[in-house]
Amino acid sequence: MRTAFSVSASTARDLSKQWTGRLASYRRHRNDEHLQALVEEALRYCGFCLENDLTASSYWGKMPLSRRVAVLLYLVDHGIVDRKTLKGRRVFIPLESAEDWIISQPALIPYFEPTLELIAALRREHGRRIRPSFS
Repeated sequence: MRTAFSVSASTARDLSKQWTGRLASYRRHRNDEHLQALVEEALRYCGFCLENDLTASSYWGKMPLSRRVAVLLYLVDHGIVDRKTLKGRRVFIPLESAEDWIISQPALIPYFEPTLELIAALRREHGRRIRPSFS
């Protein structure tokens, strides 16, 4: 059954072709369901958790959700964003040095601002998750 946050196997495979770091094993994995689950997990996170933070951006407000997912997983693959479980939920947490790494990458020069906006959105979301709730 496909939902609004489903992704086809071919789309997931296309996305994974660029992974050479932490996510490279997904690219070589025999079971497409694992790759699809990873991409759908990032899709749900970008769509539900980061949407409000990124819609005001002049860049992200115009880009499809798939672009957010591709950049998020690129950062995970390069070890700049950690994919963890916190309080039973999957979260994506940027390293303290994420902004410095982004600025040091010549290939990202045209994308500094939007990539830094994504990191800022991830930090805000993580801050909301770790704040104690008073229910």
